[in-house]
Amino acid sequence: MPRSPSKRGQRVKEDAAASESVTKSVHKIAFVRDSLLSSANTEVVRLRNPHTDSGSMYVVDKDKKAVHEIMAFDEGFRCWFIGQTVESHGKLHMISPVDVTYLILPYLMKASRIVPLEHLLEDEEFPDLSCLDCVASDKDFSHVADNKGTSDLRAWKYNEQSTLEWLSGRVYRLSSLLQEKKVPTSTAQSLTYICPMNPEQAKEAYTVLAHGIISEYISPELTTKLHKHLKLPEKSVKPKVLGSAENQGAKKQRLEGPTDDYSKDNMAGVKGKAAMTAKEKALAKSAVGSKSILSFFGKK
Repeated sequence: MPRSPSKRGQRVKEDAAASESVTKSVHKIAFVRDSLLSSANTEVVRLRNPHTDSGSMYVVDKDKKAVHEIMAFDEGFRCWFIGQTVESHGKLHMISPVDVTYLILPYLMKASRIVPLEHLLEDEEFPDLSCLDCVASDKDFSHVADNKGTSDLRAWKYNEQSTLEWLSGRVYRLSSLLQEKKVPTSTAQSLTYICPMNPEQAKEAYTVLAHGIISEYISPELTTKLHKHLKLPEKSVKPKVLGSAENQGAKKQRLEGPTDDYSKDNMAGVKGKAAMTAKEKALAKSAVGSKSILSFFGKK
């Protein structure tokens, strides 16, 4: 008679099917504006990130001519409770609007000649860049570039001074908002809760914080120029204590501890005994004829 399949084999198949169904039922948790969900003409595209120069995901709303960035936050040990199930993937996505100027600015900076905007938005590595033309067609980029030719031509030439002024204004507005909302930061929090913070310190602390946030949307090169333009304090970096050979020798000697070997009874190096004080002489005189405490623990 043919053998019937064992219960163990059935259980293995059931577990495999269950694990496969769990893998397919992965949920994505995201915060999205209702206005974006109500739009009928949206597209998820992969564009060049202006800060990292690598690919990032964005949502282009062609009806409302807006761009939204998709940010993911993953803290590692996190899960979600969805109805009666537990989603082990605890990553959180946030879809928030972003100024299209940040996405176009790297191409303006790299342009070697003046070209119309539709020809500027060409990238072989990221072909979806062309979809930004519908968003930027009616935009005025005079805050970062100079308009060349007629208005119908829409040709722009990058202006570094105008760009730094525009970015500075954004930093100051963001700094004021952060200070108004009392957003805790590593710098501002230490100044607020550890030592009193005067208005000048508060302004500088929140300006540094705002500069760091804006820097996430521009290139590292432009970040450095903006930092200098804002006249922010340089980050103090403690130099590594390498020192000279003499300093290293002194440090090594301190870490090694005493150099004398006190486990030996070699007293040859001692030139002479130190003079006893009056108290020590009195104690020595009173101890004459008394037994040592070790004698009480000896064999009897």
